[in-house]
Amino acid sequence: MKLVVALASAALACVAGQDALARSYNEIMDEAQKAFAADDIAAASNLLDEAQKLRPYSLFLTRNRVLARVLTGRMNDAIALAAEVAERGIVLETPPHEAFDRLRAEPAYAAVAARMETNARPIGKADVIFESDRTDLLPEAIARLKDAILIGSVRTGAILEISNGSMREIARVDGGVFDLEVAGGAAAVAAVNNQLAFERAGERDPTAAIVKIDLKNGQILSRTEVEGGDALLGDIEASAARSYASDSITPRLFAQDKELGPRMMATDARFVNLQGLALDKKRKRLYVADYLTGLFRIDLDVGTVNAIGNPTGAHLGGIDGLYLYKGDLIGVQNGVLPHRIVRIDLDKAGAVAIGLQVLQQALPEWNEPTHGYVYRDRFVYIATSNWPAYDDKGRVRDGAQLAPLRIMSVPLQ
Repeated sequence: MKLVVALASAALACVAGQDALARSYNEIMDEAQKAFAADDIAAASNLLDEAQKLRPYSLFLTRNRVLARVLTGRMNDAIALAAEVAERGIVLETPPHEAFDRLRAEPAYAAVAARMETNARPIGKADVIFESDRTDLLPEAIARLKDAILIGSVRTGAILEISNGSMREIARVDGGVFDLEVAGGAAAVAAVNNQLAFERAGERDPTAAIVKIDLKNGQILSRTEVEGGDALLGDIEASAARSYASDSITPRLFAQDKELGPRMMATDARFVNLQGLALDKKRKRLYVADYLTGLFRIDLDVGTVNAIGNPTGAHLGGIDGLYLYKGDLIGVQNGVLPHRIVRIDLDKAGAVAIGLQVLQQALPEWNEPTHGYVYRDRFVYIATSNWPAYDDKGRVRDGAQLAPLRIMSVPLQ
């Protein structure tokens, strides 16, 4: 799941999220916008460079930095910046604009364009383990329960069980199910929001809640809403005694104990758009993915937040689902083009990303993969969330193609 962020080709817009730094991202971008309006493109270019330091994985910023370099006659610098993106194995979109047309016409840009074309090609082979003709779910959450698979629907609030090749609804909550974790026995905890593409969004004030469900009878055992500002819970992790949830709007992490409601566990000036969580129970740490600023590690004993080092320069942004596997991280990277599933190799301390391997990417069977789970030596995931079919108000776009529910897997060995 990702929050919808409007991207303009030449106009500058502020991404939601406020830094508690001396010079915030929004302040920098306001100044850059004024510089563009005053036709001071050189000043705007410098400001965009400054903003990128706060949002290292924002391809919106990178694209506009390329644009500013072309507009100031720094064509070689523009090509070099685009080449950096290509070297990460991803694609930088350059929408129709006379400056981008000039860039594409440069002979020196041909190699960069060719690399990006290669980057966009599919990698890996589709392994479909379940498919249903249901297209109305907007499936985002998935979990394993013994020999069954649980699916949570953002659109309807349904929780469905897939077993023996068939699917049935076992519970329904008041809000879209954005993530789901089995909490021991026959109970599950879910991140539930009555926002975005939930079919009844807008009928009442937005809420975000951690909901516990009895999977035997579908009863709601508890529902606790988070407080302290606007919230949208994107991911949840559960241990025997505690649940953790990430908030994408007011970027922070919540913890909920058995007897207590959600409390804010951690926040950080570097957080912008929090997404996936991966709990390392043995080392008592929680990994969190931020769409725009990368990966972080939270020490659960003391609450410290540390960025995961990235000496190789791999693209660690745009990660939705995040999972732990043998000391490494598996990420569903749907905030970049092409979409891809990656394995991020961590050092022994779990503090530095020392490599990134693409396991699958751009498969034709996908329509924005989202969450999954690790089972033995495979990663099982939702391949067709259908998020691109919905507009900012949760309506199906005109002419949008809704793919059937498709669950796929990829080997991790």
